[in-house]
Amino acid sequence: MPARLLTIVLFICTCTLPAGLAAAQAPANRQAAAAEIRTADENFCQATIDRDLDRFLTFVSEQATFGGGSDEPQRGRDAVAKAWAPFFQPDGPTLTWKPIKSEVLVGGDVGYTVGNWERRVKGKDGRLLVQHGQYLTVWKKQADGKWQVIFDGGSEEPAKR
Repeated sequence: MPARLLTIVLFICTCTLPAGLAAAQAPANRQAAAAEIRTADENFCQATIDRDLDRFLTFVSEQATFGGGSDEPQRGRDAVAKAWAPFFQPDGPTLTWKPIKSEVLVGGDVGYTVGNWERRVKGKDGRLLVQHGQYLTVWKKQADGKWQVIFDGGSEEPAKR
């Protein structure tokens, strides 16, 4: 009887231990994925700073929506490329951002970054206009393991009085 009991205990441990280990690893895996999307977000910004539209677009999903919630959202990579084209012109406006938080959902394939942005554009009078705000970018892990933006939106800081 004790040998049979030992066999049952070993069977239960063998069946449940891997599931327990997987559950224990999930937070670490999510933290690693959150670090991946934070790095992707920083590289995404760097492509804008470098005015490299082709590299910028590698971060944008074919199904992406940018400016969600605005009057004129851009849907799809081509629409995003067209709307963002001025930022890639040699004398165009600049847009920089910095993530302050990244998190991945429990499934490990969707996450988001939140941060602050700054846009510098010349006004019609030629003076430099600097605007600030916050953004939310939603990332989806692709079949090849790369993270791409599926949603990007934000809000502008109210003008100071």
